Amino acid sequence: MTGLREQVNGVRVGVRYAVARHAGPVGGDWYLSTPLPGGDVMLAVGDVMGHGRPAAATMMRLRAAMTRLALAGDEPGAILAALNRMLCRRPSTILATAVCGRFHPADHSFTWARAGHLPILRATADGVSQLAQPSGMALGVDPAAHYATASIVVDPGDLLLMYTDGVVERRDRAIDQGVAGLAEDVGVAMRASAPGERLRTALDCAHRNNPDDDACLLAAEPV
Repeated sequence: MTGLREQVNGVRVGVRYAVARHAGPVGGDWYLSTPLPGGDVMLAVGDVMGHGRPAAATMMRLRAAMTRLALAGDEPGAILAALNRMLCRRPSTILATAVCGRFHPADHSFTWARAGHLPILRATADGVSQLAQPSGMALGVDPAAHYATASIVVDPGDLLLMYTDGVVERRDRAIDQGVAGLAEDVGVAMRASAPGERLRTALDCAHRNNPDDDACLLAAEPV
C-alpha cells in the first residue's frame, strides 16, 4: 500500500492507499484531508461499490463534490445528504459509502457523519474504541435519506482512523472481526511507540487483507 504524510491546520495526517489488482491505476476508494477557511480540517474516506473505470469516475465526482461543499462551509451531515441526492439522480444504480468529519483545532472538537460506512476508530494511550455511528444509509439508495451527526473532543496524541472495507475484510471472517483485528493491531502500535511515532507505526501495522478490493486507511492526529 502506498502512502503519504502531511500536516494540515494543526492535524498530522497519514494515508495508506491501494487499488484492486487488475482494476487500473485508479480505484473507487477516496480520502480527503482538506484545510478549510477559518482553520478547520475536513477528514473523509469513501468507497464506491465496484471496480475499474466506472467506480473511479464516480469516485472522482463524489470526491470533488465533497471538497467543494466542505470549502463552502457545509457540515458533514449536509455534505453526505447532497452526495446522496447526486447519486440518486443518476439513471443507473451506483452505491457508495462514506464517512466525513470536521475537526476544529481551536477546541479540538470533531463532528462527523456516516453513510453506511465502517466505524471510525479512536486510539488513545488507554486503548482503541469505535466512535458512535450516527444513523445514515449508503449513498444512492433513497434521495430523502437523512444523515445525523455526532461530536467528541479529540486530545493531542489521540489518533482517529477512517478506512474502507479493503483494509479489514477477508473471505474467511466477518467484517466486524476485521475491524476488531485492526483495532487490536493499532492498540499494540500505540503502546509500543513513542508519542511522535504513533501515527506512522499505526499505519505500518495495517495489512491489506484482500488484494481484489481497493483499500484506504487514513489516520489523523491533532498536534
